[in-house]
Amino acid sequence: MKKKIALVLTLAICMAGLTACGGKDDNKSDSGKTESTTVQEEQKDFECSELADKLKAEGSFTDLAALDSKIAIERLYGLDPEQIEASAFYSNSNATAEDVAVIKVKDESYTATVKKAIEDRVAEQKASFKDYNAAEVPKLEEAVIKVSGKYVVLVVSGDSAKAKDIVGEYLK
Repeated sequence: MKKKIALVLTLAICMAGLTACGGKDDNKSDSGKTESTTVQEEQKDFECSELADKLKAEGSFTDLAALDSKIAIERLYGLDPEQIEASAFYSNSNATAEDVAVIKVKDESYTATVKKAIEDRVAEQKASFKDYNAAEVPKLEEAVIKVSGKYVVLVVSGDSAKAKDIVGEYLK
């Protein structure tokens, strides 16, 4: 792990040095369009509760309460708690479909399993709310599910565009 950090820092310093030596380019091609870069930004670390709390405070929710992580991980999503490094959950009182789940896994290879579990929960909720409270189904159809690095996030809210913006502040 220390070798990886040292390598990343060394590369960053080299890139900064090379950038400083170059002339002004503005990333423009001959046609005047901005060229896209192929360098992928590394996911920055953050507290799961920080993002979950921000989503709850600034998102469009009517019925959310904090949910114990152990209950959510094991019962709602059927995940292995040994694979989860950190998490934060807000869930509904079963009157709405609203949900917030922010999960950080120990090993990035487990994110596919977490994403699948989240997609399965959303599908189950759609089936349940279709007959119970059909007005909630559009929230589920617009659910925000995003994976970046070791993080997987789910947001089911009344304003998926706002949720995407907030999640985008944290996930690359």
